[in-house]
Amino acid sequence: MVRPAASEGYAKSLVTRARILDAARLEAGERGFHKASVARIAARADTAIGSVHYHFGSRTQLLRELMRTLMADLTARLAAARSDPASDFFTRLRAEQLAYVDYIRANPHHVRLADEIKFHEPDLYREGMDDWVTLLAAEIRAGVAERSLRPMDDTEILAQAHFLLGARHYLESMLGGDDGVEGAAVVDAYIGLVRDGLGRRRDPERRA
Repeated sequence: MVRPAASEGYAKSLVTRARILDAARLEAGERGFHKASVARIAARADTAIGSVHYHFGSRTQLLRELMRTLMADLTARLAAARSDPASDFFTRLRAEQLAYVDYIRANPHHVRLADEIKFHEPDLYREGMDDWVTLLAAEIRAGVAERSLRPMDDTEILAQAHFLLGARHYLESMLGGDDGVEGAAVVDAYIGLVRDGLGRRRDPERRA
């Protein structure tokens, strides 16, 4: 049985840890992943530098945990967007990409931090990309099973999952400026490309 005092101390520790992660997000968002200072993170979190090391061990581990937290948050948001079981693959994908557009517009630093991770923490970047590919492959398999998509073997499913992941860079580049590009229009162009490539092909004899 956990004593009340011990339970209260554990709760405070969790709050401090969350506060440090939030401070790290702000610091990295403003200055970049590798210019983020432990001293400034501690000051933002209103805690001691020693507390940062106690909870995360090192600056590198803190920033790695930050990226995992950001990716987990994004994954949860996209999963919620595609949660309607009555919709088909393309409807779910459109909802997911609109949620992604909203996310990157609300969190422009996320794209920059991901680019930094790619060059400075390649193992962590590959880990995140592998997780995305696994999720996208599962979505494609569900689309094939419900007959929204044409039949594909595992090799093609994996290749198409990589394509869908790479195509998100198209969304990021199209929406990265302040030129008034409408998010829904960009997503619909993206969905049209995917539909033509993955949708079930009609029998030529029935095209009339």
